[in-house]
Amino acid sequence: MGSTALLTAEWVLSALLLAIVAVGAFLWLRRRYIAQGRPLLLGALRTDVEPRWRLGLIRLRGERFEWFSVGGPRLGPEHTWSRQELDLGAPQPITEEIPGLAEAVCVTTGRPGAELALTPSTYTAIRAWHESAPPGLGVNVV
Repeated sequence: MGSTALLTAEWVLSALLLAIVAVGAFLWLRRRYIAQGRPLLLGALRTDVEPRWRLGLIRLRGERFEWFSVGGPRLGPEHTWSRQELDLGAPQPITEEIPGLAEAVCVTTGRPGAELALTPSTYTAIRAWHESAPPGLGVNVV
């Protein structure tokens, strides 16, 4: 009877360990898939629908600004802005603490009720991307 309980406990622990490894591997592979060989930025998003800050990954892709939730099974972006519709406001200090974002600042996005929390260096990188001309634009200007 004791060996049956021990065997059952071993199976349960093995299954639990396998599940933990599988979830970790999925999150790692998901992050690699989202990055597609490009750097990702860390930022939090808050909307009127979800008023709490949600940590996420930001990908700047050509003409699009894409925000992905850090966790979850979704491979596509949850929120997307074109470069033209993204309207970054002036950075404002945040009094709330957001895990993973030290000394974060808050900026508006150009969409009513959507705000981003970013580190100052991430804000600078996104601002530079936003203000830069896309590749090929204005090449043949006389």
